[in-house]
Amino acid sequence: MASVEDRLRQLADENLEVDGQPIGKLLDPDKSIADLGVSSVDAVAFAKVLEQEFNVSLLPEKIGEISSIGDLIAYLEANAS
Repeated sequence: MASVEDRLRQLADENLEVDGQPIGKLLDPDKSIADLGVSSVDAVAFAKVLEQEFNVSLLPEKIGEISSIGDLIAYLEANAS
């Protein structure tokens, strides 16, 4: 079974692009998705993908607490069912 980080990268490749390029390989635990140039609209859509994939709730107030990809991975690992 793929790790949360590996699955996150795969989902990013399938759902997010910057300048026409998938961003899965660009995910850095110390950066945010916005740091990579992803629009807020695309980030919200990606949050919905993550909610479905990991069966978690990513309400706006929770997303505001997640400041980096590393924080997101830790949240998903702790809360995925």
